[in-house]
Amino acid sequence: MEISKTKLSLYASLRMPKHRRRLGLFVAEGDKSVADTLGFFKLEALMATPRWIAGNPGLSRQAGERLYECREQDMRKLSTMTTPPDVMAVYRIPEPKAEPRIPRDSLSLVIDTVQDPGNLGTIIRTADWFGFKVIYASRETVDVYNPKCIQSCMGSMTRVEVVYCDLVELLSSCPPSLPVYGLQLDGKDIFGAALSPVGVIIMGNEGKGISAEVRDFVNSPLLIPPYDAVSHGESLNVASATAITLAVFRNLNVMKGK
Repeated sequence: MEISKTKLSLYASLRMPKHRRRLGLFVAEGDKSVADTLGFFKLEALMATPRWIAGNPGLSRQAGERLYECREQDMRKLSTMTTPPDVMAVYRIPEPKAEPRIPRDSLSLVIDTVQDPGNLGTIIRTADWFGFKVIYASRETVDVYNPKCIQSCMGSMTRVEVVYCDLVELLSSCPPSLPVYGLQLDGKDIFGAALSPVGVIIMGNEGKGISAEVRDFVNSPLLIPPYDAVSHGESLNVASATAITLAVFRNLNVMKGK
């Protein structure tokens, strides 16, 4: 079935977060993203070129009546990529499963105003690797359903839920005895600090770090020190810093038999 101009215009509007929120829809672009997500989310439409349909009969049958044949110029109108893909899927945004509540008996990951969708996608992928099923994010954090975020997730968004919430309210509910870790320039060397297998890890904005109101809850500041104290870059990318931090904490859990 060919796609109508009305649907083409509707799905093209999903590039903008306000339209994704209004319509309750998001887009996955390209073979890998579609293969990773098809079957995990409620499918609204699968749009593909005749070439892709001919080469993927199984996935085409799975889409059924929601499969739309599109010309390359149609895909160009729909896609956010420089080179438009041969396939795109439109899904319903699922209802939240996890509640904005910090558990007291495990390690939680919180992100504060991360703005780059590629960084968020990589953080989700890293969290998935290290066994985190939920990430708590400030409402100012970039939309998890941004197409670039979905591409960089590499399918991890099917296993990790991002819960957007007021971080001040979230952290206010934590007991005073729970360690709240935050990456700060005045923190203790993460490789030598006494770390707990339970608590909260907060990662901040790419340029400004953790916001002042959230920083007030940090009771155990940490620092990833540069190898060369004299000559080094200005800072670590937040996704890279998250990967190092989670690796250190998970290694702690392994060493303690958790």
